[in-house]
Amino acid sequence: MAIEGPSGSGKSSVAAALARRLDATLLHEAFDRLTGRRSLAFRDRAGLAAIERRLLAEEARRWSEAIALRRTGRRVVLDTGTAGPLSYSWGLREGIDVRWDVVSDLLRRTRQLSAEGRWGLPDLTFYLDVPEAVADARAARSPLEHPVRLRERHRVVGRFERLLYEREFPRRLPGRFGSVVGEGSPGEIALGLVDRLERLAPVAPVGASETERFLDLFEGSGPPAGRPRAVERPRAEVAPSASGALDPNS
Repeated sequence: MAIEGPSGSGKSSVAAALARRLDATLLHEAFDRLTGRRSLAFRDRAGLAAIERRLLAEEARRWSEAIALRRTGRRVVLDTGTAGPLSYSWGLREGIDVRWDVVSDLLRRTRQLSAEGRWGLPDLTFYLDVPEAVADARAARSPLEHPVRLRERHRVVGRFERLLYEREFPRRLPGRFGSVVGEGSPGEIALGLVDRLERLAPVAPVGASETERFLDLFEGSGPPAGRPRAVERPRAEVAPSASGALDPNS
């Protein structure tokens, strides 16, 4: 399973706390796993494409590790899901500048990796729904992890990614995506997630047809954007439906 959320939402802390609660293996986000000089700054489309290709390659390595661990019977918690390069690039295009559109290139590469069995989706993804002001305050307390020069970009892109994780993805893959209030401590949020997981019916791995339906969202102009806004109040915590599947609308 994966923990997602906007920059500053606390997803890394929650993912670590959840992994401890579940005695699961934690796989850190792709960017933190990169070696050598790392930066998310870019000057042009080519620079952005290079960054996202590198991150996608690391997502493929993370996915392969996760599958190998699952085959041994281990639970795996991902700090951020595997669709980050696609969703972030989509947010950049929709929210900041269409000239930076690298979504089609990334989609082709993602499909290739998926066909080779080197990329896929977590079986469950929980999105931390945190008011923008709270995420901004948390990011400000960690300036090394959340550089000031990138904060506004992350904020704008995060509004568009929220649409994906709270609306478009659950519509396309019901039961695979849900939201949880992210204003408590990491331990409190993890405990709540464990309680919900215990009440879920067994969740099968994401199948190839589901992965294709997910990737189809990014074809052409991508999902309908609407106009995101800063969210002042988080949605209600996710709860299982009567069938035991995640109900993202609860």
